[in-house]
Amino acid sequence: MPDRGVEFLKKELRGIDRPLVLGRGNTLKTDDAAGLLVASLLDRRLSRRQKVRAKVLRLYELIDSYNRRIKRLKPSHLIIIDALDTGHQPGHILATRLEPGRRKKKKISSEFYQLLEKLTADSACHIYFIGIQPPLLDFGHPVSPAVKEACRQVAEYIASLAVGASR
Repeated sequence: MPDRGVEFLKKELRGIDRPLVLGRGNTLKTDDAAGLLVASLLDRRLSRRQKVRAKVLRLYELIDSYNRRIKRLKPSHLIIIDALDTGHQPGHILATRLEPGRRKKKKISSEFYQLLEKLTADSACHIYFIGIQPPLLDFGHPVSPAVKEACRQVAEYIASLAVGASR
């Protein structure tokens, strides 16, 4: 992860209590599966004890269909991971806090921000977005090595947060 992104997450997610990680993506579109890959890696890394506090969901569809489940879990922090074209090098990781009502990145769609408005109205959690730059979004190809490595780094970092949360 770029140093700036790691430092941002370390500062923002210090003392995290009940994180909910949402891995979004489409496994049919090559690197668009980045969020799903991070969720799978986290599922394998976290112990049963850690999974009591840190929840991981795979979202194959729009997040809107999971709104009730998110509200019921009452997370302290919601971390959404997805592929995002930022124009950077393949595998680049963008980490930002999302504040509905204030659009930071023009690359994130207005539909996404409308959903965030709905989520924040229903819960008091802090919302973060981790975007991984995909080099390819074609159908039927495997995930690229750059995206695999970025997913591994993100999963490793989030798993380290869950270790702290389970103590």
